[in-house]
Amino acid sequence: MKAVRLLILSISLVTLVGCFGRLPSTSRSTHLIRKYFNSYAKDYPESPFGKKKVTNVELLSTDEIHKHYISVQAFVTMAQTDVHKVRVTIEKGPFGWRTVCWENLGGS
Repeated sequence: MKAVRLLILSISLVTLVGCFGRLPSTSRSTHLIRKYFNSYAKDYPESPFGKKKVTNVELLSTDEIHKHYISVQAFVTMAQTDVHKVRVTIEKGPFGWRTVCWENLGGS
């Protein structure tokens, strides 16, 4: 009887650990988007994101595309009150989450 309980408990723990970490936290997603667009502004100064700092990132939705691939929709507010709605694809690599690609869904 005790062995059966131990077996069920160990199977439950393995199942929980296997599902752990499939989505990044909201603070991690916000940090990734902010960091990416701040570096993008330096690389492409002629773009709508150029020469402006990100002041706010508001997450709208987080969807799992595939295991280790996440789609995040967010409003990105730039320094001069420019607001852009973007979709960012984030990948879980061997050393953590990283931005793979993004698209501008509209904005000012």
